[in-house]
Amino acid sequence: MDRTTDLNELRNRKPFTWGEIVTIHEIAAYAIVEYHPFIYKNNCGTGEIDYKAIEFHSYVDGKGTACSAESLDSALAYCIAYKYEGANTRASAYFMKMIKSNNQG
Repeated sequence: MDRTTDLNELRNRKPFTWGEIVTIHEIAAYAIVEYHPFIYKNNCGTGEIDYKAIEFHSYVDGKGTACSAESLDSALAYCIAYKYEGANTRASAYFMKMIKSNNQG
C-alpha cells in the first residue's frame, strides 16, 4: 500500500506515511495532521499502529515541514516559527519552554 505525506492526497484519504490519521486541523496557512504513529522497535517499523499515542505533523502553505510534535499547541507554534524563520528555527521550542515554565506557579 502506497503511503504519502502530500497534504492534498491526505485530504482525499490516502494512507499517511507516519501512521493512521485521526483528523486534519487547518488554520489559515497552517495544517496539522493529528495521527496515531506506527510502533518502532530497534529503529524498525513494526507495521502496527500505537493507538495510545497521538502525534501532530505540520504543514505551512500546503508544504510539509518534515516535523512532528507531541501536542497540537507545539505543532502550531512550530508552524508559525517555520513560516517566518525557516526549517532550522528553534523559536517554537523556546516559546513552548517559556510558556510551560510560566504556567507552573
